[in-house]
Amino acid sequence: MIYLLYVTETLLYVCFSILLGCFIIQMVPEDRKPKVTIHKRWLQLSILGIVFLSFMPILQLIVLFYEQIGLLLTIQNIFSSFELGKAWLFTLVIAIFFYLFVSIFPVLNKRYAIMSILFTLCLILTISWASHPATLSEWSGFGYHSIHFTAVCVWVGTLLVVSWFSKDNENWLSFLKWFTPVALACLSLTIVSGFFIMTIIVDLNDYPNSWTIDYGHSLLIKHIIIVPILIFAFINGFWAKKRVKKEKDFNPIPWVKAESILLILIFAATGVLGQQEPPHNIDNTIQSSGVSPLFQLFYGGSLTSPINIQLGFNFTSSLLAILSLFFLFIVLLAFLKKAPPIVSFIMSLLCALSVYFALMVGIS
Repeated sequence: MIYLLYVTETLLYVCFSILLGCFIIQMVPEDRKPKVTIHKRWLQLSILGIVFLSFMPILQLIVLFYEQIGLLLTIQNIFSSFELGKAWLFTLVIAIFFYLFVSIFPVLNKRYAIMSILFTLCLILTISWASHPATLSEWSGFGYHSIHFTAVCVWVGTLLVVSWFSKDNENWLSFLKWFTPVALACLSLTIVSGFFIMTIIVDLNDYPNSWTIDYGHSLLIKHIIIVPILIFAFINGFWAKKRVKKEKDFNPIPWVKAESILLILIFAATGVLGQQEPPHNIDNTIQSSGVSPLFQLFYGGSLTSPINIQLGFNFTSSLLAILSLFFLFIVLLAFLKKAPPIVSFIMSLLCALSVYFALMVGIS
């Protein structure tokens, strides 16, 4: 069931992104965005998705405990004693009113879009209430997670809506003029809030040591995926702007779609993180949950307590690091040589894989 939870967590973040992206784009004047056509049904499905997808971790708890104390008592305890259960009840209530609001009112205009954004932000707060940072550090963790989640959804949501629901690339330069600084602001907020979240969950000095457990390894993969995202963000935010000015037949939409898919991979990594045991104490976590299978695949040896992972450079890791730079060069060259976006997309993934392998091979 754990793999199902990874998928549902990823889809949960996509639902939030679609909602925020759709309502934000409605706030933008027509001459500063491409023509976007999105049916209200997508909004209704996203709201329903938030309700059912956020319920999946609760269903997992029910499955784990109902045989021990009975189904009714398990459900009662989860919704009365667990923060996850309490938060979901608030999510359900807000989502019901939100669904009715979307169904009754013409929310795809500026006036009602403001109210819809407020509904979405309330749902983000309920999800953040039951997050790992909030359970570990209460208000500060809750605040950092809310900012982190909102910033990512604004960035990803706008890209998703514009890339997958736009009919053309009309007004693209006007769109980039306001979206590029918005994306940079979201990226900055994401990095800063993510850093503070990491300090709550993982001691910075133990960051390499945390790679030995599932949570830390997933966090490493998430950080590495940021590399190709930054590459595509640079291409779409700056180089694509120049090509749009010079080449009337250039279509930037496929490149933005590629970036949006990479951002969804970040959601997948985040979904895995949300279902892993945070490393309060790495040595104790290894004793209770074991070593990360991916880490063990590369390391191969036995770990002794206290864990002390060291990173070094050998011939293989150095070669892989150089290979990652080669793939990065191909990504940029493919855009300049007008190759299909799929070429740069694959090369960017290979760049991230090379960085990952270089780190894993360099462990001692």
